[in-house]
Amino acid sequence: MISLINSQKLWLKLQRRFLQYFAISLKQPQWLLMFTFSRIQILRFLVLHLTKKPIKIDFLKENSVFTDLDPDRAVKALKSDGLHLGITIPPHLLKEIVDFARTATYYGNGDLQFPFSLANRRVQEMKSGKNFRIGYNFKPASQCMAIRKLAEDLKLWEIAAKYFGSQPMLACTQLWWTFVNDAPAEGRAQGFYQFHYDLEDYACVKFMFYLTDVDLLSGPHVCVKGSHRNKKLSHQFSLLRERDDSEIKEYYGNENIVTICDRAGVGFAEDPSCFHKGILPQKSDRLILEFKFTLNNYGIIL
Repeated sequence: MISLINSQKLWLKLQRRFLQYFAISLKQPQWLLMFTFSRIQILRFLVLHLTKKPIKIDFLKENSVFTDLDPDRAVKALKSDGLHLGITIPPHLLKEIVDFARTATYYGNGDLQFPFSLANRRVQEMKSGKNFRIGYNFKPASQCMAIRKLAEDLKLWEIAAKYFGSQPMLACTQLWWTFVNDAPAEGRAQGFYQFHYDLEDYACVKFMFYLTDVDLLSGPHVCVKGSHRNKKLSHQFSLLRERDDSEIKEYYGNENIVTICDRAGVGFAEDPSCFHKGILPQKSDRLILEFKFTLNNYGIIL
């Protein structure tokens, strides 16, 4: 029964994404290779071993704004769990970032056709005929000095470099709102709220910071510890990356499912090849700042 449901989901997803994937593959054939094969752990590890790049970062830890962050401890947690919690933005930088986020331009559901500000979101939704469940600002580091400072922080770069064992690059920085919304999630957004894993590159680590207080009713992020290194074979060889809660709990164990609630300014590092999901906010909108480090930059946001 589960196999039939998964087959139906896969068919619907392929129908929805085929033209997009085809267009990307024509421009970036190396992305297609990565997207196809990096889901298989042994192949991902083999590519990592064969394509290592010398690390060129001079780790000047004393210049980091993250004074309490221990990079070696973070890397150890990422290797074992795929997750490291409790990375805190200093209050003065947090205030600057939140002030910027209040006036920034976002794109409804990630579509560049639908720009809006927080002040005129409802008006723009009516004009577009769309319900904006998510709003993205794709290049905040170029607009906000405090975000740029975090993006250049050498402790974050050190964690990525040591975790990869190779020279990382900052593939993207983005701010994104998830809004309280009674409408059902559709299309791409549906997958965000199911357990899934991402195929960003052969190696990837994301630093995500809550910029609003997040509790169980405010859209917490959920991660399945250890699922980046002990993924079920049928999950690796399936084209479908989304899985139901019951399937995840049965194989990976309820004790490994971490729901991350914390105050504004506190973040975490995650290997997005772990199964993870968002929970729809019911009480208050959620704002996240994300830094994504990879080995390669395919110039693609999916």
